[in-house]
Amino acid sequence: MKKDLHTLEDFIANIHKLGYYLIEYSGVKVPCLLVESSLFETVMKVSYGKSNLIDTNLNIFDDGSHVFVNLNVNFLKSNLDFDFLLYANETIDFFESLAASGMLGIAPHETSGSNVFFVQLPKKEAAERALGLIRSKLK
Repeated sequence: MKKDLHTLEDFIANIHKLGYYLIEYSGVKVPCLLVESSLFETVMKVSYGKSNLIDTNLNIFDDGSHVFVNLNVNFLKSNLDFDFLLYANETIDFFESLAASGMLGIAPHETSGSNVFFVQLPKKEAAERALGLIRSKLK
């Protein structure tokens, strides 16, 4: 994560504000992060017609009652590297779908869902382990 987060207020101020939705894809719910149109266009320009190598990492932060997860998406063959901070207390369905599908969608927040860039997680089992850890911290 590129930002220094030290207090609960720091974490809350840096939560991904555009949100997400769950999209049905081949009978499975896939979490889809909503991003600014300019960011989505950049992802498409860098990715279109090219093989992509994308790494994703989930970093979990908690204070005993609040659980935050930084989702890092790194396009290894380019200089694109994004962090999305989610408040797991209110977004557990996002992580359940991520672990179940092994996929992540990225879409511009101004559209109705027809324009989605899908990322296959390189390590689905890492998302499954992260979900278990998140659930254990939420109890």
